[in-house]
Formats: sequence, C-alpha cells, structure tokens
Amino acid sequence: MATARCSILTRRRLPLMTGIAACSLLLAACSGTAQQTAPPGDASAAASSTTGPAPGELGTATQNPGAAPAATAGTITLEVGSATGAKEFHYDKTTITEPAGHKIKLKFVNHTDPKDEVGHNWVLVKAGQEAAVVASGQAAGDDKDWLNVDDPHIVAHTQLIEGNQSNTVTFKAAPGTYTYLCTFPGHYAAGEKGTLVIK
Repeated sequence: MATARCSILTRRRLPLMTGIAACSLLLAACSGTAQQTAPPGDASAAASSTTGPAPGELGTATQNPGAAPAATAGTITLEVGSATGAKEFHYDKTTITEPAGHKIKLKFVNHTDPKDEVGHNWVLVKAGQEAAVVASGQAAGDDKDWLNVDDPHIVAHTQLIEGNQSNTVTFKAAPGTYTYLCTFPGHYAAGEKGTLVIK
C-alpha cells in the first residue's frame, strides 16, 4: 500500500517538477543583460550621444538640442581637416553627403604646424546664416575663441584648436543642406568653408 501511494505521489509531482524546471530555465535565459549591437560594418554605433573630445583630444563641443531626432541607430564617423599651410584657408573636404537618420561623429584636425599658431574650428551652420554666425563670432571676440556658442544658427561646432590638435563633435541634423565654416577672423572670407548635405 505504501509503495502504491508513493508511486501515485511521484506521478503527480513529476509534471509539477518538470514545469518548475522549465520555468527556471526560461527565467535564466531571460535574465541576461541586453547589449547594444552595431549594424554590420559600424563599430561606432554604440557610441555615446554626448559631445566632446575623444580621449587625447582638447576642448569641448556642443550640439543643437533642437535638431530633429531620426529613427535609426548607428553613428557615421567622419574626419575633416584644415589645410596645412599657415596662409591657406580651406578644409581638406569641401563637400560631404550623408544619409538622414544617423548621428554623425566628426573629428576635426588642425593640420597646420604648431609653431605657426594658426587656430581653426569647424562650425556647422543653418543654410543662409553664414554671415550672421561669423558676425556673432567676431562680436564674441578672442576671449571666447571667436565663437558665440549660444548663436541659434549653429547646429554643431568644435573648439578652436591649434596645429596638430583635434576635437570631435557628435550631432544629428535634419535632412537639408548646411554650410560648415571657420569663425576665426578672415578665414571664412578667405574660403574656409564647405557643404554638408543630409538626405
């Protein structure tokens, strides 16, 4: 009689024990930490959306908080540099086209000789507002590195940097055509500008 009762209890507990084991496995599988993965070929997709210098760089950078957010993950990494000569005022890339909906992480490099003490920056400006941004930079003066960071026409900018220095800014811009320029006195007028197209 005891053997029969034990057999009945075992048959009743077996489904219960199997169910508990299955639930334990499911909980273990679901309790892992989610990881952000980058699309194939995009090693920087998990980068922070904050702006500022990368390790080993100088200064800070800002972004336009009013920029329209887009609905995709991923960060596009770009590099733009200044000319190498002390009296050359242009960027090494004057036209950039990128797809909409991505963050852009742009590293700006001043390629001039540090002994020449030539400062450059990279300032992204809303279309048609170039002269206004340059004028507000002139009004900001040398103490503020020739840039009014509160100018509402600026979408993103790097710091004014000397030769052999770099500065990185991460931003997102709505589809459109933008101008990037240097606000150091005389540089924009001498041709230090380019076009960024987001489409």
